[in-house]
Amino acid sequence: MRSRCTVSAVGLLSLCLVVSASLETITPSAFDGYPDEPCTINITIRNSRLILSWELENKSGPPANYTLWYTVMSKDENLTKVKNCSDTTKSSCDVTDKWLEGMESYVVAIVIVHRGDLTVCRCSDYIVPANAPLEPPEFEIVGFTDHINVTMEFPPVTSKIIQEKMKTTPFVIKEQIGDSVRKKHEPKVNNVTGNFTFVLRDLLPKTNYCVSLYFDDDPAIKSPLKCIVLQPGQESGMARFLKFALLF
Repeated sequence: MRSRCTVSAVGLLSLCLVVSASLETITPSAFDGYPDEPCTINITIRNSRLILSWELENKSGPPANYTLWYTVMSKDENLTKVKNCSDTTKSSCDVTDKWLEGMESYVVAIVIVHRGDLTVCRCSDYIVPANAPLEPPEFEIVGFTDHINVTMEFPPVTSKIIQEKMKTTPFVIKEQIGDSVRKKHEPKVNNVTGNFTFVLRDLLPKTNYCVSLYFDDDPAIKSPLKCIVLQPGQESGMARFLKFALLF
């Protein structure tokens, strides 16, 4: 199926002139004549960074390159191009250094879509950076006879705004057996950097436990479940070391 987004040779030439001139700002109406590409734009806090991502509804078209432009509505400014997200094949962009100073502001984000068949479209939406939900950290689980070590990785937080959001948003480790939730733990992680291990205790051997992490945000972004069956005699490294030491 052909893309809905087509432009005349004059329109394409206008785009080429904009690109070749390497303009960093243009008037807000510069893309008014571009056809709209149906899409979904989201913003989240991932690994302590503010990440904008987008997904096109038409996935059957040719490969696309993207250029991100934005303007802060309250400032009545021209559109600004995000340099690190210009002519990229990635459908996401780190905007931490662009928007965190105005987390309370409405931002108009415009993604210009350049398809391989020379069609050009725009994908746009209104974004409120202050509403960006926190994504859970990467984690691994290691099972023993009666407990599970949940080890998470928290990258350094350079933004005071993100630090405050992590401080005020409860962090949850959900422990369940099969589909049934057994416990929800809420360790304090607002000042944690690097690896952090939380121990799920008093567990039963020969039992399949699953673990998921999330910040109790709105909306809450939950990690996929990671599961493990506890085996009898699956002792921790420290326990094995102590037994070995007692032999000498």
